[in-house]
Amino acid sequence: MKICAVSQSFYPYSGGVSYYLLWLGKKCRGLGHSLQVVHLRSADSPVEDVIEGIGVHRVPSQPLDPRVSMGYTTFKELILNVFHGEETSEEKLINKHLHGFHEYLTVSEQFARRVRQIYDSSPFDLLHVHDFQLLPLGYMLRDIPSPKIFTWHIPFTEDVPEAWLRFVIDYMKEYDNVVLSTNAYVATAIHHGLAWYKVTCINPFIAVDGPPSNDFRPRYGLKPDDRMILCVARIDPLKGQDALIKALPAVTKVIPNVRCVFIGDGSMTKEVLKASAKRVHEKNLRDLVEALKLEGRVIFTGHISRNDLMQAYETCDVVVLPSIMEGFGLTVSEGMAFGKPVVGSATGGIMMQILPGVNGYLVEPGNSQQLGEALTLILSDDKFRKTLGKKARQVFENQFSVERGVTDNLELYERVITSYKAQREWGQQFSTSPRLV
Repeated sequence: MKICAVSQSFYPYSGGVSYYLLWLGKKCRGLGHSLQVVHLRSADSPVEDVIEGIGVHRVPSQPLDPRVSMGYTTFKELILNVFHGEETSEEKLINKHLHGFHEYLTVSEQFARRVRQIYDSSPFDLLHVHDFQLLPLGYMLRDIPSPKIFTWHIPFTEDVPEAWLRFVIDYMKEYDNVVLSTNAYVATAIHHGLAWYKVTCINPFIAVDGPPSNDFRPRYGLKPDDRMILCVARIDPLKGQDALIKALPAVTKVIPNVRCVFIGDGSMTKEVLKASAKRVHEKNLRDLVEALKLEGRVIFTGHISRNDLMQAYETCDVVVLPSIMEGFGLTVSEGMAFGKPVVGSATGGIMMQILPGVNGYLVEPGNSQQLGEALTLILSDDKFRKTLGKKARQVFENQFSVERGVTDNLELYERVITSYKAQREWGQQFSTSPRLV
């Protein structure tokens, strides 16, 4: 199979979708398939590239017009905030052209032109679009005679205003299949109008490698007997790093040798389009550390290499994801892959990964007291911590390994391609005969 994947970002930019596509592309190549990626170009990146054997096409060839960048960022972040429960205004949807919708479409149109060029040059078997930033592509690329799949990577819950759900689902209907990461999200989509035969639930997946050596602790000033809390997430208010910082004083009263390491930088949007917002939030977090007199106990590494990240997981004692809202939370999966107990907010896909008291604990989003209590319980009992970690590894292997995820995706691709070809041969219209994929 020849697959064309489209996403706002791709490796080496960090983030769940970037790594998702990297692992999928590498596994596809090993199985005799090919996957190429089209993603947003930063000013200093080549238009065409090859990364880990994966063909990469970047859009646009020239930097985005500042007005287009601003509008695109405004509207896609409006979507992000709506589906994370941070925005409830239906008025902004009604007047969407005042909030960057035209520029949002303009960016998708640039992607559509590039995808069409790629198809005309070397037809692919299937188009796979990832996430809300490029949702309109299914409609814009109707003329390409290949099936189209869309994966939604952020929350999709009943808490979202009805008008916004209908707006998104109307675009989802243009795809041959829509992938959501939890059964609860699937139920919401069906309940609000997406056909039952167009939806698939595939849990995200990750690939991890044990680093050949590990000098992470001495490099960042941690002692061998320090209890290391690890939080891997982009610097963003929605990731809840402030709640974890506020939880630390209570933990240190019981366990004096605790250190907390934050790994992550801004998202691609923050780096390429809104760098100032990332800097402001990071300063706020550092000011909070100072106000709580936690200097020396909290470490911000910024962006680090994949090998260094693997070292951090291997050497930490517990992994925390304190998000206010979360689509899935691959950081939790990564922690489990290394046999670490996991603590996370009871939101989104985190809830389907953490079995309270079995492989870690769930806490109320933003509740620093609960977070501190959970961390204290885990870090004060070595035997219990190791038991949780052993179970976490078992959960990962059963549910979130890259082998399972790639198999699920490739099986979906084969079903959709087969059904699409059959319907074209039979001359059937989707509106009168459902595609049972």
